Amino acid sequence: MRGSQMCFVRTAGCSVGCPSCDTDYRRQEFATDEQIATRVDQRTPREARERWVWITGGEPTDHDLAPLIAALRARHFSIALATSGHRPIATAVDWLSVSPHDPAKWVQTSGQEMKIVPGLNGFSIQDFRSAHPDEETDFRYRYVQPLSIGKQEDPASLRTCLEFVKANPNWSLSRQDHHYWNVA
Repeated sequence: MRGSQMCFVRTAGCSVGCPSCDTDYRRQEFATDEQIATRVDQRTPREARERWVWITGGEPTDHDLAPLIAALRARHFSIALATSGHRPIATAVDWLSVSPHDPAKWVQTSGQEMKIVPGLNGFSIQDFRSAHPDEETDFRYRYVQPLSIGKQEDPASLRTCLEFVKANPNWSLSRQDHHYWNVA
């Protein structure tokens, strides 16, 4: 997946309700699973070595994703899904990114990557690690990511992340650079 072009699909609505959410809910449009898959297909070059779609939200697991995933797979897409991990993932995807938002509600403890954001909803890295220690989770990649507020990285959160990765070599730093690039 490294370096692959992806089409980004953002689902509407979110049951998680984070105060510092970066999702723009002003734009509303309704489309069927088939309409979404057709748009993704039209916007993704067919000559690409791999065709990926990244489904995110809001919280995408608020929806039955099986019909959308089936429509995308029929068009030969690989599927990546980003979730808060508040629900177990029922439909198989090719890449699962879990960014828990509340340690007490975090149930999806496996996937390809996990991203913990210190300061998100007032929780620390340790709050999440206490809820599910590393040995109780199954993620190939483990990241800490500084909290972004108003598309700006929080300096205290960044310092916390840097100190954490220095002390925990099995974790890496992740960032939301799309905020600086003014993309989505």
